Amino acid sequence: MKSRFVVVLLALAPLARADVLSDARARFQDGEYDQSAKLFEQSLEKSPPSAAVFFELGRALAKTGQEARAALNFRRALILDPRFDTARAALQEANVALGIPPQKQTWKSQVAGRVPLDSLTLGGTILFWAGAFLGLAAFFPPAFRRRRLLAGTFFLLLGISVLTVVWLCDPRIALGNTAVVLTNGGSSLLSSPADQSEKIASMPQGSLVEVLSQRGRWFYGQLPGGAKGWFLTEGIVPLIPPA
Repeated sequence: MKSRFVVVLLALAPLARADVLSDARARFQDGEYDQSAKLFEQSLEKSPPSAAVFFELGRALAKTGQEARAALNFRRALILDPRFDTARAALQEANVALGIPPQKQTWKSQVAGRVPLDSLTLGGTILFWAGAFLGLAAFFPPAFRRRRLLAGTFFLLLGISVLTVVWLCDPRIALGNTAVVLTNGGSSLLSSPADQSEKIASMPQGSLVEVLSQRGRWFYGQLPGGAKGWFLTEGIVPLIPPA
């Protein structure tokens, strides 16, 4: 009897998550933005991460004046879907409100924003294994051995090159150590892990920082401009949420 009850609960779980998401969207339409944001957060806690839901959560937070948290969720949407142009435009608006300067586009972000990385990964994997198969087949039988070996080497190297590009451009990898400053009023980058140490730079609310190491209540990190230093862990949230 107990096992049947568990099976029923598992079967109803997706419906419950769908109800939470539908309720969140309905409340957003009704202008209940605070409650809508809470429900979107509940949906994300109970379901696999979704670019669309992160974006909708960001919109609800922006409506309540929480621009830094809104920008965080727009960024999370773009990590899952770098070609989500609506989320990119919303992030730009949030950054303008926060006084964050536009982020420079790199070749990595341009590739991620134009090419479906999952398809590129699949293509690179197919090329890699096709090259490996042709290279192995070059040893049996002797006819066309040289051509098979050359073709196998070509496809193998091409597959490795494609997978390397994906590894470099995938924001889920490239931004793995990046965090966002959510502290009210921002934070400061200091020369040493001490409150009275020299201030190197300001870290406005909503700005990005790469975390390199941690010592107690202090992070050591690097700003996008290259400056390195120490800053307090309070109010610093990972860009990619922990699993």
